[in-house]
Amino acid sequence: MKKTAIVLKTVVTFLSVFMLITIAISLSKDLEHKKHTTQTEEKTEEKVENRETNTLHKPKSPEGFTTVWISPERQQIIGIKTDEVTTRRLVRDIRTVGIVEADETKIARVSVKFSGWVKEVFANYVGKYVKRGEPLFTIYSPELVSTQEEYLLALKAHDSFGKSSFPEISSSARSLLEATRRRLLLWDIPEREIKKVENTGKPLKYLTLYSPISGYVTKREAFPEKMIMPNEVIFEIVDLSTVWVLADIYEYELPLIKEGQEATLTLSYYPGEVFHGKVTYIYPTLETKTRTAKVRFEFKNEDNKLKPGMYANVELKIPLGEKLAISEDSVIDTGERKIVFVAMEDGAFEPREVKVGQKAGQYYEILKGLKEGETVVRSANFLVDSESRLKAAIEAFGTGTPGHAHGGSETVSETPKEVNISFTPEGEFPKVGDNTFKITLTDKDKNPIKDAKVDVLLHMPPMPSMGMPAMSVSAEGRHVKDGLYIAEVNIPMGGSWQVRVTVQIPGKTPVSRFFEINVR
Repeated sequence: MKKTAIVLKTVVTFLSVFMLITIAISLSKDLEHKKHTTQTEEKTEEKVENRETNTLHKPKSPEGFTTVWISPERQQIIGIKTDEVTTRRLVRDIRTVGIVEADETKIARVSVKFSGWVKEVFANYVGKYVKRGEPLFTIYSPELVSTQEEYLLALKAHDSFGKSSFPEISSSARSLLEATRRRLLLWDIPEREIKKVENTGKPLKYLTLYSPISGYVTKREAFPEKMIMPNEVIFEIVDLSTVWVLADIYEYELPLIKEGQEATLTLSYYPGEVFHGKVTYIYPTLETKTRTAKVRFEFKNEDNKLKPGMYANVELKIPLGEKLAISEDSVIDTGERKIVFVAMEDGAFEPREVKVGQKAGQYYEILKGLKEGETVVRSANFLVDSESRLKAAIEAFGTGTPGHAHGGSETVSETPKEVNISFTPEGEFPKVGDNTFKITLTDKDKNPIKDAKVDVLLHMPPMPSMGMPAMSVSAEGRHVKDGLYIAEVNIPMGGSWQVRVTVQIPGKTPVSRFFEINVR
């Protein structure tokens, strides 16, 4: 009996110890689970708090815009691409069309200062090329012949009385010679012709006039036996070895233009050939109707390919130096301001107004609004812009829901996977006028949600360039059966509309999704 009692006592003791160990292990697991749950909740609260803190301290969005969140998956679907804000070497291209003209400093006009008759013409057609010193025509002038005879008499008198012992006589002879010689020089008679008269002792009946420059005859008024009057332009000769190009430059580009800047010229009928020149003069007046000023360029024309009257394409490359810049594709011009979307680390895209400077090629100089190293949206930014405007418009209407945006086209609560929302038109596609849309709601287990309040808001952002304001249309979804809701909407015009479906389930945080429809 004693042995049996001892055995029973031992068994009871063992069972008691085993139960205590089991209870201790269970309590330890419960404590560990509670600790893990508490840590998870603290981390979740910390994330929410951090996001709320970031939201509170983020820069104020421009009016009509707000920050949107887009998941990496949706970013890939809609084709979002980004660029880093960096300092670049910017070069501004200025292109214009000009007209080739003769260099006015290389135009020579031939005339005489006495009357006479043309005897013989050597440059006998317009367009002929003549070299400097080449004869143009000969002229007979009784007045010129008479003056030469007077000069010969004065020359003989000087030879006879120039060494007279009477100073008055020698001085008079010398003065008469100088006066008649000066008269010939004032008539532009060349020294060589005067020497010829002196050597032969006879007046020249016909005087030959020569080309003062090398160039092309552009005007000819000399014909045999034609009478020529003083100061009448008989020949015009143009040197086309260099030409001018006169082009119009807009007034906002004028501050970039400086004399001496290099320029290039191309012609449509000489493809691939580039002429190099420079800016030689900026005209001081502005054409009020076109708001342009004339700028003169000078180009070498050794092959005579550039002919006066031709149209030419002129290009200048103006270096602007190292500037903070972004791609022009990143900038959305609303007509009143310029907006970019800055990509944040948590998938958020923050709208920001920027002040731009010079536009150089495909880049804008950034004067204000961005810092070097930030990342901006370069591709699909108009889709981001539409969502930002739509969300801002909804918030302005007072129908915004709490929570944070995720996944681009969907704005959800803290528990986004609790509700699945689909939105489809009843017909093949939405149309202008009356439309019926189907909204299907299911929970995370694919069970239909039948007791929700469904609001539908359609929004089209403003289009300032077309003078169109923003438009919004709202409707309430009506439950039909098994989580299917119907919304009747009258759409006033075609185009791309942003749709927000807001679902309010009793006792839960409202959930929203964004969609986009194309109305025909």
